[in-house]
Amino acid sequence: MLLFLAGRCFFLIYHIKPVAKLPVSETLLAFIYGLTLDISFASYITILPAALLPVLLLFNISEKKIRSGLLIYSTVWIILLAFIYTLDAELFSFWGFRLDNTLFRYTGTTGEMIGSAMSSPLVILLPFYFIASYVGYKSYKKFLYPYTFSKLKIWMLPLMLLLAAALVIPIRGGLQQIPNNESVAYYSTNNLLNQAALNPAWTLARSVIEQNGPDLSRYHFFESAEAEKQLAAMLRQQELEADTILTNSRPNIIIIVWESLTAKVLNDTVTPRLHALLTEGIYFSNFYASGDRSDKGLAAILSAYPAQPDFSIMTEPGKSRKLPFITQQLKAAGYQSTYLYGGELEFANMRSYMNYNGFDQVLGKSDFPKETWGAKWGAHDEATFARLFSEIETNTETAAPFFYTLFTLSSHEPYDVPVKPVITGSSKTAQFKNAHHYTDSCFFDFIQKAKKQTWWNNTWIIVVADHGHVLPGSEYATHNPSEFKIPMLWLGGAIKTHKTITKTYSQINLAPTIASYLKLNPEAFTFSAPIYLQDTTKRMAWYSYNDGFAMVQNNDTYFKYNLNSQKLETKKGLFDSKFLTQGQAFLQILMEDFYNK
Repeated sequence: MLLFLAGRCFFLIYHIKPVAKLPVSETLLAFIYGLTLDISFASYITILPAALLPVLLLFNISEKKIRSGLLIYSTVWIILLAFIYTLDAELFSFWGFRLDNTLFRYTGTTGEMIGSAMSSPLVILLPFYFIASYVGYKSYKKFLYPYTFSKLKIWMLPLMLLLAAALVIPIRGGLQQIPNNESVAYYSTNNLLNQAALNPAWTLARSVIEQNGPDLSRYHFFESAEAEKQLAAMLRQQELEADTILTNSRPNIIIIVWESLTAKVLNDTVTPRLHALLTEGIYFSNFYASGDRSDKGLAAILSAYPAQPDFSIMTEPGKSRKLPFITQQLKAAGYQSTYLYGGELEFANMRSYMNYNGFDQVLGKSDFPKETWGAKWGAHDEATFARLFSEIETNTETAAPFFYTLFTLSSHEPYDVPVKPVITGSSKTAQFKNAHHYTDSCFFDFIQKAKKQTWWNNTWIIVVADHGHVLPGSEYATHNPSEFKIPMLWLGGAIKTHKTITKTYSQINLAPTIASYLKLNPEAFTFSAPIYLQDTTKRMAWYSYNDGFAMVQNNDTYFKYNLNSQKLETKKGLFDSKFLTQGQAFLQILMEDFYNK
């Protein structure tokens, strides 16, 4: 319990900038409201030795061996808990939620995880880890290790077993019908304080235990017929024909998925070249990511499948293979296709997902010369864009139209780029901006070369981010619309119109739009609808994150719904209350579909 207390103190100190803006009295309540989960996990740890102790005494195991065994058991837990609290403090800065099984979805890419960790302020994290481990061990050794069991008698065995069994009560949080969940720690209108009250060891254990499938009751709001009715209303389209913005019905298509391209860096300082290109195509100024992870963004872009709050369909090949894929539709229409990524294709089961997509060729880190690799992740973006250009030039000899998807890498932490910084400073924000400035130059070089080629006049280039980012401007993830707002830009000689679209859309609208414009099968994407520029219907974008979802019309009109408390967390601006109902119905049907795949 003392380690949990120290861990919560460290969490609040580590995030002192946003915490300092909050009332001290309300902040201190995190220690009170966090006790239930602290006691629950302490009971988890205690129940095994409590159950074994009377059995060991029954078989006359010596006190010395029992104490030594308990010392080893306790030391392992002290070291493990210190590590959990250390890791959790840093990951929260980007995730906005406490540690859970998200950690294990990416363990197949050790190099990428190490690269991310090395960008953390280790000068703060490592001392806490070692101090917490050392003090915890020494405290146990001094105060608990000398405890003697010599006065325990055999007749006490039934009582001791009963007491061990009684630990189930604090584990589940009492005798009430519903056992512990995160909502018991929620007490504030400020999500940072609610998160501070959580126990990361408890949230990690809960998510691992429940990882075999979602608890659908968490996402159930209506009878099925009512949910379907609400979803149909949400996706209702005007009777419109696909826009005639393309020079022909079979253009070449290139999708550039730009890592972490938040709308906050779309300016003439960080991304000056992309910013200048906005007037050369169709720019969507009110566009949103469906989720907050790369794997969720890729599934939203290529399969129009919305991000799930607590899961990621791309990491589960048994489910992802059943998704609709725009690549498969293009392949059936005669397109050649290639996917390029400078990193490891094993990340989040990316390789299997791209194979299910139907790409003729899937290129990853091992397909690039080692001299093009960065220190942490993989090939720098200049190498990836160069390979894209080379692949196109090689394949334009055939008559078939092409479809390329390039996923950039350099603007992912630790922001390792092979050029001198343009933006001064050594902060994470400065590194983040410099990485985007570098990718911006690589992208622009590709565009300049492409404009000189014969295939440019028949090519539709789509620039979109995989997700937004807390940087620049936020100290931790708030899940507000600004962290999910991303740009989308259509360029190329195949685009006849140049304009800015202010209507709200999201990543899941892209695949059905391509299918509609090319007269393929947009109806295959059941959770979204095509983008029609002449559409006058009021639109909102739906996005999700761990333990919640949101719907947004713009930065000033949105709501966030917390799945732990089952309450509106934030409501801002003026919009019809039906949007909450539609958002809940959308989530319910999405999770039922996810579960049944």
